Amino acid sequence: MLPAGGEIQSYHVACLCLGGIPHTDVTIRIGQGRVLDVIPGRSAEAVELGSVALVDGLVNAHTHLEFSLQTEPTPTQGRFTDWIRQVVRYRREHPESTAKAIRTGIDESLRSGTTLIGDIATIGWAADNYQVSGCRRIVFQEVLGLSAERMTQQRQLARSAAALASQDFAIGISPHAPYSTHFDLVRDSVHLARECGCPVAMHLAETKAELELLAHQTGEFRELLIDFGIWNDNLFDTARRPLDYLNVLAEAPRALIIHGNYLQEDELHFIASQPQMTLIYCPRTHAAFGHDPHPWQRLIELGGRVAIGTDSRASNPDLSLFAELQYLAARHPTVSHLKLLELGSRKGRTALGFGSDESITDADLTLVQIEHFDGRHIDRDLFSSQNSVCGTMIGGVWISGGKDVPMDDH
Repeated sequence: MLPAGGEIQSYHVACLCLGGIPHTDVTIRIGQGRVLDVIPGRSAEAVELGSVALVDGLVNAHTHLEFSLQTEPTPTQGRFTDWIRQVVRYRREHPESTAKAIRTGIDESLRSGTTLIGDIATIGWAADNYQVSGCRRIVFQEVLGLSAERMTQQRQLARSAAALASQDFAIGISPHAPYSTHFDLVRDSVHLARECGCPVAMHLAETKAELELLAHQTGEFRELLIDFGIWNDNLFDTARRPLDYLNVLAEAPRALIIHGNYLQEDELHFIASQPQMTLIYCPRTHAAFGHDPHPWQRLIELGGRVAIGTDSRASNPDLSLFAELQYLAARHPTVSHLKLLELGSRKGRTALGFGSDESITDADLTLVQIEHFDGRHIDRDLFSSQNSVCGTMIGGVWISGGKDVPMDDH
């Protein structure tokens, strides 16, 4: 049986990958929730884990757990605003399911190797909903509103959420998107984040229709706002573009730019110049909507930061960050799997404010069953389609494990 994490633990693995550095045939020693050292070969006291890779814990930098009870995604064909209508309808029809959905989503995430979650929460949630054993998470309170009355209410909501922040409960603020959140409310959210020292997350440059609304006040988003009884000609009285929002978001201690499917070259240069900014790419959601090719590789070329998220079960068949990385590996065969692992682990952890790329020593680890492992090519074998997650360790404690890992019942 695996120790519960109080004493020093030793494990022998075929492959270990921490901080982008692979080791084969090694023993890792863990104590007090931290990685103590790595020893070549197998130590006498080590538990044998077999043909597995033990890697930096996966991080889901962006999701919406409130939709975790959906058994299949909301259809993404057609106009983006039609999908929004269906999502709004689902939320209104299931107001009582938020707590169960959050817990269900956390459980699924832990089982699939995720050690840290960045969740966007709307209404109806409570801190107790996230008190799942071992789960590391940050909850971003979503704020959105275009009318003066709504904006006042949302400012109060954001401040109430920020008051929940503590050493054990991380909080962020999420001005939702340009089409739903007045520019002044975005600025106010960033000011609150600066006051509280918390991160912000905002959906930005997600669709071409969003860009049309900002530039010309026309298109399907105008129709949506009219249908919702929100539109007036003063909502977007000045032509804007994502760069205007990036300039505001850059004032936050940390800023997560969600999706960014249609960021332009100068906007990518701007993000790359801001070390506190991270672009969060949700690969399978991006594909489900049929967007143009995503600029994540270009941003990395410019020296910017990219992390990976799953979005939600409203646009994705599951919440597996490992599956997102497998998807990317299959479609970008020239990209090292070690680079993909960095995007799906350390970059997300840093973006969410749980350490820096260089200083992460917490024993938050994901165990991957490797099929046909020869110990030589982890940079192209890690996210093979035949591989699967078989264990999740957080703070030196095994939270979840599969049939190939001897687990106790905690």
